[in-house]
Amino acid sequence: LPKILCYNIYMKITRTLEITTEEFYDHLEQGIIESIKKTSSKIIKKADIKKGLKYSTTEHDVYTKTSVKILDYQRGNHYKARINSIMDNIIIEYSTREVDKGLEVEFDQIIESFEKKKTNFLMREFSKAVYLGRMTDTLYDMQTKIHNQRNNIKETKIKKENKLLKHIQSKIKETV
Repeated sequence: LPKILCYNIYMKITRTLEITTEEFYDHLEQGIIESIKKTSSKIIKKADIKKGLKYSTTEHDVYTKTSVKILDYQRGNHYKARINSIMDNIIIEYSTREVDKGLEVEFDQIIESFEKKKTNFLMREFSKAVYLGRMTDTLYDMQTKIHNQRNNIKETKIKKENKLLKHIQSKIKETV
């Protein structure tokens, strides 16, 4: 069998969110609990979320199945997980610390599944830019959800995606 040459892409952003440490980790834990309950009907507690926890999620079909393993978890400081899917192998990591203006979140992401021969330099750099944008969106979406919860505002799903951006993102997925 031919050996596929893959390489890692490491990305890091740091953002200060207008939330507390407790709100951030409560939101993170609640997302894990809901994800496990939705896909397996298994009910876990916050205390079960720790290093070594493994779970799988499936959105619509077998091709969207992801498996998640928590590599490290220290509530209030750090969360690290490996996420494997049919398309990607990713390690995400959040490190947090309280600052005067809120919570500073350092978000690292390592994509382990880029195949060098399938992408040229420009596409790799464009892909990185798209991923960095998604990472930023992820953090600000968390902040928005936390603010909405804090203020008892029900979420609405009004978000419309730009058709051109959606087309470009699908092309990136095809070449990655």
